[in-house]
Amino acid sequence: MLECGNVMKIKDILIIILIIALLVIVAGVGYLIYQFQQNPKQLERACINSGGTVTMANCCQLTSDFPNSCLIGACGCSPDHSKQVKTCDCGDKCWNGIKCVKGGIK
Repeated sequence: MLECGNVMKIKDILIIILIIALLVIVAGVGYLIYQFQQNPKQLERACINSGGTVTMANCCQLTSDFPNSCLIGACGCSPDHSKQVKTCDCGDKCWNGIKCVKGGIK
């Protein structure tokens, strides 16, 4: 039979394993997004391959090409604080920074 101390140790180990797994997943997704951000041609291809169309839009001055359209904010600045950037028009879907997906603000 397991003692109370051993059960706590097992729970602590499982929590640590879950935290490490979560960190690895977050790091992996971050790396993929970073890789896409470094190569605009890759983003254009990803947009087209996922059913989108590359367009131009007025977005906030600090926004880079192909902002995430599933979130509110990147293209919501006044004209005085905007610039032209490439975007992915996904129709009734939204661009999550990597591909067109269902959901988001549209």
